[in-house]
Amino acid sequence: MKDIAKDIHDQALKVGFEGCGIIPLLPYIEEYKAQVGKRMENVPESKQFYENLAGSFIKTPQVYPWAKSLIVCTTYFGKYKFPKSLQGRYGKAFLLSTDPTPNGNEYKRKTSFEQWLLDNGIRFAGGEQHSSILPMRLAAVRAGLGIFRKNNFFYGEKGSWYSIDGYLIDKECEYINETRIRPCAEKCNICQRECKTKALSAPYSMNPGLCVSFWTTFGGGYVPPFLKEEDFGEWICGCDMCQDRCPHNRHNWDDGEDFPGLDEIVELLEPENIINASDEELIEKVIPKTDHHIPPEKTEILRVNARRVIERLRCKSQTSSLA
Repeated sequence: MKDIAKDIHDQALKVGFEGCGIIPLLPYIEEYKAQVGKRMENVPESKQFYENLAGSFIKTPQVYPWAKSLIVCTTYFGKYKFPKSLQGRYGKAFLLSTDPTPNGNEYKRKTSFEQWLLDNGIRFAGGEQHSSILPMRLAAVRAGLGIFRKNNFFYGEKGSWYSIDGYLIDKECEYINETRIRPCAEKCNICQRECKTKALSAPYSMNPGLCVSFWTTFGGGYVPPFLKEEDFGEWICGCDMCQDRCPHNRHNWDDGEDFPGLDEIVELLEPENIINASDEELIEKVIPKTDHHIPPEKTEILRVNARRVIERLRCKSQTSSLA
């Protein structure tokens, strides 16, 4: 089994993935259940959120009874530029996701890897980032591809700017990488300090009900009564604050390669244009860039967030003019 695991690993790197590991499926699901239980115990108000999240994942062995192992592949998207007008407004993992760019080189790389699996008699399912099959951050850590930092994000050697793809396969095999990444300093609490809504209530823990990224996507865009509107900043979809401020994540987004197709929608992503765009245009050009966090039938979430940002900018302008 070591040979097939190494063959899979080597092929993944050959086609262009940054890293690849393989873990046994059932032990991972049991560990995930334990981790979710611990998270709900530490943050009781998150119980419903995690129960809903874990429900479908725990059923994976019943849905895919043939699955034996999980391939985990990482891709570094920090090599791309991210326009200044989008910084502080859109989550970079959303807009730099390769899933909705079928003509891009990275999409072709992924299909090449999948064809290799088929050619070698390996049955698989999955392959999409933010997989609906299993949670991938914990899987990437268990595969030795990186570590968790105090902000709960997966970090590889270059920071947290990685996408993670997962493939269930019908082979029993394992490939664990050796991780040599320095952990967070014991006294560091920068991510907690920078989280305005206090969703990061403790190291390696979080309350999703206080997370700006949750409220600008799954939460419908509205600011709940227990949070302050000013703490949402100018975020329209997602929030990268705890990652951007992390000392292990220093990065110049003005440098790098152009991401396929992103320049074509930069103007549309301005808050005023989001409001004025038709549902059809948002569904075609913007919704695919939310990485499944906003469904096509809920384009109004984008407009709600955009209106909040416009009002915030108006208030800031008035304040500065009176100064």
